[in-house]
Amino acid sequence: MVKAAVLYNFGETLKVDTVRLRAPGDDEVVVKLAASGVCHSDLSVQQGRLPFLLPVVLGHEGAGIVEEVGKEVRHLKPGDHVVLSWVENCGRCHYCIAGRTHLCEAMVQSMMAGRGFAFEKNGIQIARMAGVASFAERTVVRATAAIKIPHEVPLDRACLVGCGVMTGVGAAVNTAKVKAGETVAVYGCGGVGLNIIQGAALCGASRIIAVDVAPTKLDLARTFGATDVVSAKDGNAPEQIRALTDGLGVDYAFEAIGLPTVISEAYLSVKRGGKLVVVGMPGVGQMVEIPGYMIAGEEKSVMGSLYGSANTRRDMPWLVELYQRGRLKLDELISKRIELEAVNEALIDMENGTVARTVVVF
Repeated sequence: MVKAAVLYNFGETLKVDTVRLRAPGDDEVVVKLAASGVCHSDLSVQQGRLPFLLPVVLGHEGAGIVEEVGKEVRHLKPGDHVVLSWVENCGRCHYCIAGRTHLCEAMVQSMMAGRGFAFEKNGIQIARMAGVASFAERTVVRATAAIKIPHEVPLDRACLVGCGVMTGVGAAVNTAKVKAGETVAVYGCGGVGLNIIQGAALCGASRIIAVDVAPTKLDLARTFGATDVVSAKDGNAPEQIRALTDGLGVDYAFEAIGLPTVISEAYLSVKRGGKLVVVGMPGVGQMVEIPGYMIAGEEKSVMGSLYGSANTRRDMPWLVELYQRGRLKLDELISKRIELEAVNEALIDMENGTVARTVVVF
């Protein structure tokens, strides 16, 4: 039996329940969670903006210790420290064969249906969010979704690599492939946005402009590598960005919030021939408006970035190594550490924009 934060109905608070965890399948492992970040996607599921099978244990940004492995698992053993990935690539589908493992069909199945049920209470089957369910003392995940890391890396920092860091840094490094000397604007300086800023700095961007409504987040953005900040409260952020870039606009604008109005605004801040990279996840069914003329007339394009276009078995150990070398900030991302029972407060803090990342520590 394990404690887990379960969402029974959209729009309701999570209930910390005692539930039964099933045994691992042949290609799965049991992981004892040490820590889990609280991510905006958890809030989006709780509010019903992202569809998941109910009831479901939320959480998808976790790290812990392997306790048990299925009989077909060869690359992991009990005692290994792992970061959990919500991309559980199968290695067989069209996308995996094409080298785009972050689009794996197994991952889509996990996101939309929890890849089967991992928990049970009183005869009711309970799904796991994105094949992870890190708001639980223990969980079962596919072995390809458990990425081994060195024992000396603190797991309450490493968990952040599981989503926010991978998504943000990867958007700049893998999706956009920002080049040294190029210019970047980042709309939204929460956990993901701060990591886009880190990624752009790692790429050698000459100007990194952070955009947000919260002065505290803009101050934090400078810590993570922003060269300039723009208050969205002042209005017309695209005009402010052009003023900082000799009237041109930026090579890349990243939207890390998932609001259609902000996505449209970010598009207007891109220079001719530049690219908008949409990292935030709008609600299902929401539409985005952009000026059609600019697509061809100014050769501006729109790119989506899912999970930082990650190859998790390559990229997550690299990110952990950057942290060990002092080149990637993880400690500075953590605003609070809480126990599982306080997870609903963490979701409220995230909605109010008062934290970069809250980490549940088990």
